Amino acid sequence: MTDKLSLAHGMSHRFAVTAGAHDLGSWSKVAGLSVKWDVAEYRRGNSDQVVRFAAIPRYEQVKLSRAADAAGTAAVQAWLADVQARGGVPEEGAVEMSTSGGIPVAVWNLREMFPVGWQISEFDATSSKVAVETLTIVHGGFLAPGQQATR
Repeated sequence: MTDKLSLAHGMSHRFAVTAGAHDLGSWSKVAGLSVKWDVAEYRRGNSDQVVRFAAIPRYEQVKLSRAADAAGTAAVQAWLADVQARGGVPEEGAVEMSTSGGIPVAVWNLREMFPVGWQISEFDATSSKVAVETLTIVHGGFLAPGQQATR
């Protein structure tokens, strides 16, 4: 039984997020790191043959969640204030996945990212639930600029 517990613990991940010069801290959940391509079609003249190829990539909004804590929440609030002061100008950022032991696994560099939402769960002193903060960001991709779909 101990082996299963240590294996499960060893498989957990941490997610460190940066936005420009801001370190937004570690997050326990990241959702929406995905890309889908529109399919473009082209037919030459009277030909029955239709050529299909990957067209414009579409990226989902990324949702980050974690238990609220003083340092992490303050870092996010500082970034939100900075974004508002700069007029919402997009910036570069990254999501870095590490093992529970801190060994880097993968990094997604987010181009032209900015926040579109932040919330904290309902406060209830009679409940034993942890307050969870959620940050939602949009971005212009995590693929290298100009990178095309492999055909």
